[in-house]
Amino acid sequence: MTIGRGRLIVTMVLLLVAAMARGADVARGKTLFFEHGCYSCHGYGGQTGARDLVGTGSPLVTDESTFITFLRLRANEAPLLPSTRMPNFPVEAVSDAQARDIFAFINTLRLDTPEIDQEPAMKAILDSAGREYRK
Repeated sequence: MTIGRGRLIVTMVLLLVAAMARGADVARGKTLFFEHGCYSCHGYGGQTGARDLVGTGSPLVTDESTFITFLRLRANEAPLLPSTRMPNFPVEAVSDAQARDIFAFINTLRLDTPEIDQEPAMKAILDSAGREYRK
């Protein structure tokens, strides 16, 4: 199931406004995202790599308290599903304020994958697939 672009944009704007109201610093969050190597798994724009951040609708990236809890539980408690893929981020490594900054930055990222009807090559393929085959 996909979220409509308009609804997604409204949601992201609301999350960004909420983050700004709490004093989160998007620019600092971007710096921290790269300093802590988040891009190595999540990609530079949050939609490539091992784990997408953008467009998933996951509460891990749409709810600030869930995001921070996830970072802390991985570090301070034994994860339900142990994994070495996601690094641990205890409060000594990433403060709550820094985690809020990272969360704010993540929520500025946008999906940039074009719709099929906006991609000429894909549209041509789909259009030709609907035509009768001629020998």
